[in-house]
Amino acid sequence: MSNIILGTAGHIDHGKTTLIKALTGINTDRLKEEQKRGITIDLGFAHMTLPSGRTVGIVDVPGHEKFIKNMLAGAGGIDMVLLVIAADEGVMPQTREHLNILKLLNVKRGLIVLTKKDLVDEEWLDMVIEEVREEVRGTFLEKAPIIPVSSTTGEGLKQLVTAIDEMCRDEFIKDQESPFRLPVDRVFSLQGIGTVVTGSLLCGMVKTGDEVEIFPEGRKTRVRSIEVHGESRDKAEAGQRTALNLADVKTGDIQRGDIVAPFGTLFSVTKTYAYLKLIDDAPGPLKNRARIRLHIGTKEALARVNLIDGEELSPGEESFVLLLMEEPIACVYKDYYVIRSYSPVTTIGGGQILFVNPKRMKKDRRKEALEALKRTFSGELKDFVVALLRIFGREYLSLRDICPYAGKNVKQMGEVATALDAEGRALLLKVSGEDVLFDTKFYNDIARETLAIIQDYHKKFPLNEGIAKEELRSRINLEPGIFEALLGKWMNEGLVEGRGNIIKKKGFSVVLSPLQQEVSREIQQIFTESGWAPPTIEEVMSKFPSNQEKDVKDVLLRLTGEGKLIKINEDIYMSAEWVEKALHLLQQYFVENKELAVSAFRDMLGTSRKYALPLLEYMDSIKATRRVKEVRIAGSSLYG
Repeated sequence: MSNIILGTAGHIDHGKTTLIKALTGINTDRLKEEQKRGITIDLGFAHMTLPSGRTVGIVDVPGHEKFIKNMLAGAGGIDMVLLVIAADEGVMPQTREHLNILKLLNVKRGLIVLTKKDLVDEEWLDMVIEEVREEVRGTFLEKAPIIPVSSTTGEGLKQLVTAIDEMCRDEFIKDQESPFRLPVDRVFSLQGIGTVVTGSLLCGMVKTGDEVEIFPEGRKTRVRSIEVHGESRDKAEAGQRTALNLADVKTGDIQRGDIVAPFGTLFSVTKTYAYLKLIDDAPGPLKNRARIRLHIGTKEALARVNLIDGEELSPGEESFVLLLMEEPIACVYKDYYVIRSYSPVTTIGGGQILFVNPKRMKKDRRKEALEALKRTFSGELKDFVVALLRIFGREYLSLRDICPYAGKNVKQMGEVATALDAEGRALLLKVSGEDVLFDTKFYNDIARETLAIIQDYHKKFPLNEGIAKEELRSRINLEPGIFEALLGKWMNEGLVEGRGNIIKKKGFSVVLSPLQQEVSREIQQIFTESGWAPPTIEEVMSKFPSNQEKDVKDVLLRLTGEGKLIKINEDIYMSAEWVEKALHLLQQYFVENKELAVSAFRDMLGTSRKYALPLLEYMDSIKATRRVKEVRIAGSSLYG
């Protein structure tokens, strides 16, 4: 059986708390001021065991208009509601406001309870029932049973319990797989125990000993112990009223509105795209950039509403918006929220969260973004992920990095990613052992760009085997791990080939003309004969006719790419044979000596400082030597 949380709703002094006490024996007015004034100010909690054996958690909310924000803190986690209406007064302002809030939060099931039956006659009761039926027409309570009761005499309570039990027989689908989230609605300290937080567990499962995080601040802590309905448990599951004793946390470190969840499963959210609908009886239009009070989970935060399309939203209308928070919150895709006007404070609308902490929308992609918001709102998790990659997040994200946007775990995201890959709507690749999902447009664009760069390189440098891998990576501006993964895919698909650090188009091979072959032989002879005192590139060029300049440059690059010439610095190239001889001399020298001065290296080679110093700096670059002040010592690669 799934766990169920039952909430109350209704106008002040319509008997919600008295009804809960009559049903459970628990007085949910725990504050002295509540008991003194006889009104509910803050949330109250109780539980009851139904005839079927099912235990139901109960959240009792205040009805006074001044405490609607407290009502909202309790309404976010309920599965079904008792809309309580006093028979002697009928529908009142907070009855309507609570009903609007329940609709905005997508509560689907409930019962209507007419309290104080003992204070009215049957004719009056029938009139009130007719009024209530008219009020709830078109809502989720349109066909709900209306049960008159008296909490004082007990009349109707048995029928009410039976009706609650009957409604609870239907299965309430709970998300047991996602990472758990506990929106905190109460914080207190117990002597000898420490800090305790309570809330309605929205999803997942929390266990004693779990390492957890308090969002949006990001404070890390551990679950010492758990209680459900006043009983110690090893774990709590979605749909249960849950109390967590947290280690090394003071009551000042956590507050109502925070969320307790596993490490790294949520973001600190400062802005979010969302769907918004104004209620039909909102007092007036909502202006673009209006300041509002946002209620989500148990949190109340000030925010501004940026309308995506238009300058104002009229009552009953809907739109997509960008909510800009004045303080961080924690939320995920498809969370429900309610907004109230800043002043005077009244409920005006609500909707669902779509993309948290999105990247800035470019003006030329505004239409595309709006269409993506529509598809995401009406679609499923796969549509959300595609839009996240394409527009609102990054073009590629690891499954682990996608999870906090959606409130899911890696396993769940893996199933989504595999389906998207199979449908061709995204590309799933292993990157350094981790699953990463790519936007297909980004992948196709980067693949075309990469092949164009390689082809252009072959055209410009036809005697080079191919482009250096690092040069290619920097030109397409990809992280090393991502680049290697994509390069591996292109190689497997036969688009490109790799040899060492050189990348070329599949099937490309260098073909030297007879003239180029002759130029190559002459250049190699020049550098072989010059030894450790090679000519500059300009001097080499001067040895050939001016009409062979391009051929000479191409051949020089070819010889360098093949490793027959070594680039010492921008001006000096040297035969690989002579560089190898210098390396061998260094190995012999350091067998008997600890330090090498530039002058000693110059004398060893029988050349000038003009060539000795650059060659020694090259040896430093390949770690054959290492500079220490004015001398060199043997480097890490000299003998390896």
